[in-house]
Amino acid sequence: MRAREDRIASLRARFTAESRRGDQRHTTTGVLLVKKPDRFRLRMLLPIGLTVFDYVRAGAHSQVSLPLQDRVIVDPPPDGALPFSQADFAEAFLRGQAAFPGTCAASDSVSPDHGAFILCREAGQIVREIRLDSTAVTIREEISYEAGQPRMVIGYDDYREIDGAELPFHITMQYPGRDLAVDIAVQRYEVNPTLRDDLFQLAAP
Repeated sequence: MRAREDRIASLRARFTAESRRGDQRHTTTGVLLVKKPDRFRLRMLLPIGLTVFDYVRAGAHSQVSLPLQDRVIVDPPPDGALPFSQADFAEAFLRGQAAFPGTCAASDSVSPDHGAFILCREAGQIVREIRLDSTAVTIREEISYEAGQPRMVIGYDDYREIDGAELPFHITMQYPGRDLAVDIAVQRYEVNPTLRDDLFQLAAP
């Protein structure tokens, strides 16, 4: 499974997303650009075409642009002020060590309902649980833990083969403790496209 992920060096995806936070719901369209190992860009727009969120990471630095608020935040702190953190995005999009932190090994627990489990531990604590479809060898769900409690849950469904890669066309992201959820429907993937470095350019300080 990891070998298949590693064959994807770059990715472009177009999607629609419905986000829910409390009683508020918003629908956006978006573009995701990934250039491993350390660059990605997530841009989200209203249906009328206005950009509402533009997140860029290049190496160790990142930037969030909120055009409707006339705000640009460079290296946003992980204080919960933004819906998603740099660590969240790295787990979901850059993958690699971010998605498989610490020491990961298969669990002895396997059931018809939940398939196989991979548990990742740091300092003896479970930090990530990965649930697999053992037959298709795809990821069904990933749970990130903090202080022993689920912090983020990502679900993957509707896998289709694109240029030799099995990719999910339905993705959900949920934060159980923050009443926050995003439902993503992917319209199109491009696997290993050529992406110019200037697509990940941060604003001048």
